Amino acid sequence: MTVRTPKDNEERIKALLAIMNGRGRSVADVIEELTGKPPAEETVEAVRNRLQMAQESGEDVDIVDIVTAMSSMAESWA
Repeated sequence: MTVRTPKDNEERIKALLAIMNGRGRSVADVIEELTGKPPAEETVEAVRNRLQMAQESGEDVDIVDIVTAMSSMAESWA
């Protein structure tokens, strides 16, 4: 599941229309779908921060990789 910024205004408009029509999902919902359990607010915030960094740098990121890395880190600290 790759996340990236829209390539142009047409893509941006399509994305906004999808969100307005209820097809958008929260970061917490996506994390829960991937892990099978509700995420801690700290995890949601960390994923949001990573997505924001990717958006600012123009890079594509794989949300599964981000969540997997966060889960591994949390398990190693537990």
